[in-house]
Amino acid sequence: MDAIICDISAFLYWRTPPVVRLLVSEPADSPLLRDLLTWREVCKLRGALAASSPLFAAAAGEGRSRARLGLRASAIADSAVELSVSLVPPVDLLVTDASRRSTSALVRPRLCSAMACDANVRTAAPNVGVTTPLFALQQIAARASLARTVMLASELCGSFSAYVAPEPVRAVLQRLIDEGRLPRISGWSPVLDQDGRLTELWSRPPLSTTRQIREYAQGSPVARGRARLMRAAELVVDGAASPFEVVTGMLLGFSRRLGGEGYGTFSHNRKVALTLDSRRLARRGFLVCDLFWAAGNGHRALDVECQSRLAHASGDAALSDADRSAALDLMGVDVVNVTYGQLADPRRFEALSQLVAQKLGVPHREKTAGQRAAAERLRAEVFVDWATLPNV
Repeated sequence: MDAIICDISAFLYWRTPPVVRLLVSEPADSPLLRDLLTWREVCKLRGALAASSPLFAAAAGEGRSRARLGLRASAIADSAVELSVSLVPPVDLLVTDASRRSTSALVRPRLCSAMACDANVRTAAPNVGVTTPLFALQQIAARASLARTVMLASELCGSFSAYVAPEPVRAVLQRLIDEGRLPRISGWSPVLDQDGRLTELWSRPPLSTTRQIREYAQGSPVARGRARLMRAAELVVDGAASPFEVVTGMLLGFSRRLGGEGYGTFSHNRKVALTLDSRRLARRGFLVCDLFWAAGNGHRALDVECQSRLAHASGDAALSDADRSAALDLMGVDVVNVTYGQLADPRRFEALSQLVAQKLGVPHREKTAGQRAAAERLRAEVFVDWATLPNV
C-alpha cells in the first residue's frame, strides 16, 4: 500500500454505508450498479462529486505539483472521487518515520511508533489501505477525553453509524429510497424521518464489541491511547441503536464521580419475550427495550424508551405507546419515555433522574459540589453534533 488512511479519517471511512461505496467505486457497467443507475446516471453522479468535493479540489490543487506529492499523497489524489464520499481534507495518513511528516492541504501525517500490522489494514482504494476501526479508535483516544472515547466506542459496539452524505450522493440515495430500490447491503439500512426523508443515521450490524475492544487494547503494540481505550471498554454498553440511546445511557449509568446518575447496570435493546396475554395487547411475540434494568431488590424491571422523530426500522415502529406500555406492564416491566428535551434541560433531567430512582427503588441523593462539576463536564461532552464527534 502506498498510503494507509488512519485516525479520524479511518473512523469516518468505516461510517460510510457499503451502498455509497458501491455507487462511486464499482465500474459503471457492473451488474450490481446497473440495477441501481444507468451508465449516464453513474457518470453524472461521479462528475457532480468531482465538481463539489473538497477532497477532489485539494487533490487537484496538489496535482499541479504532483512531482512533490510523494507516493502517499499521490495515491489519495488518484482516488479522490472514490474517497470523497467518506473523507474531507486533510486525510490522516499513517507514517512511522518522523522525517516523512510533511503536511499539506491534502494529507495530514499521523506518526505511529509501530507500523500497523497487516491484520490492522484493509483495502480502501487502489494502492490505498485503511486501518481497522479499533486501530483508528486507539489513535483518537490518545487525544480525546474519556467521555468522547466512550461515545465513539459505543458507536462501534452499537447498531448505528452517523454518516453525512455529500449532496450529490444524498440526492441519489433519496431517489432510490422513494422508489423502493435502495438495496440493503451487509445489513446497512438508512434511518428515515417521519416523512420518509434520509437522515444522518444508518442502522447496521455492530462493528465491534466491548470484549473485542478490551482484548485489542491489551494486545496493542502502541502505547498511546491504550489505557484510555481499556478504561472506555469498561464503561461502554454494547448494542445501542442511536446516539440518543448512548447519551441517555451515559447520563443515567455513569457513576457520579464521572458525572452520571450512577444507576447501575443496564442493557441496550433487550428483547423481552411476551406471554400470551401480552401478545394480544402488542400483537407480536416480543418487544425491544432501549435501556433495560432487570428486576431486583423489590423493584420491577424498567424500560427507559428514547422517544425521537425518526422512523426506526424495528418491529416496534407501528406499535402505539399505550399498547406497548400495557404489554410490558403485564410482563412486570415499568416504562419511562424520555425525550431529548428532558435530557438537555438540566432541571427537567433532575426530575427525570428522580423518577428513574423511584422506579429502581434507590434513593435519589443530592450531588456534592464535585459531583455537580463532573455532571456539568459530562453534559458539555455529550451534547454535541454526533457527526463531527471524531474531530478531536
